[in-house]
Amino acid sequence: MKDKLKGLILGLLIGTLITGGAVFAASSTKIEVIYENLRYMVDGVEKEPSVDQGFIYNGTTYIPLRFAGEALGKDVSWDGSTKTVWIGKKGEFKYLSSVEYARSDLNGTAFHFNEWNEVGLIPYEYTGNFSITENKYLHGIGLENLAIYSNEGSGSIEYNLNSKYVKLTGYLGIDDHFKNSSNTNKVIIYGDGKVLYESPDMMGGDLPVYFDVNLTGVKRLKIEISTTGEDYKSNNLLVIAEPKLFQ
Repeated sequence: MKDKLKGLILGLLIGTLITGGAVFAASSTKIEVIYENLRYMVDGVEKEPSVDQGFIYNGTTYIPLRFAGEALGKDVSWDGSTKTVWIGKKGEFKYLSSVEYARSDLNGTAFHFNEWNEVGLIPYEYTGNFSITENKYLHGIGLENLAIYSNEGSGSIEYNLNSKYVKLTGYLGIDDHFKNSSNTNKVIIYGDGKVLYESPDMMGGDLPVYFDVNLTGVKRLKIEISTTGEDYKSNNLLVIAEPKLFQ
């Protein structure tokens, strides 16, 4: 079949895809694509889409998402209210940052929810998204270590879960805004007083650390964060990014 060039109006999603979350902007752009008579082989068996053939744009092959998911045995659905594509089982979850906490304890630190709000020293305060190694996140909890008080700040935050959730997932890391700090950070997660997870020591520039913690039967969740080091001149910003509580 002879290649055909066609102009299309497509809603392009432009941005960086983050596991568990994404920051993007939508716009309407006219592009030219190459339609090919593509063959789709799944585990050695040829599959054929019922509608809509794939196309090539800027050297990348695009195929219908619904066809790809269903060819792999996954249900695909669209939630227009949240602009979310679901592939496979829908996980019922809440962002931890949207759940009311039971209490917090702070030692030369401050918590921020879903974004930083005037962190750092005057007149260089920063307000904006959480960011770890250039990955931006829309949801999360940030702990600001206030250099004016101590270079070894700490903080904890607790939640009453009442055995409603089975796991907590997310990413940990140092925010890019203070990535040059030489201080290290650690996170420990407790369930009913028992240690469920302990992170490695983290410094600015380290890639996000993924965690997946079993919360089955846990009534009280506690997240403890600490900063250690000798850098008295800089704040330190630790991010718990995209923390999801699954039921």
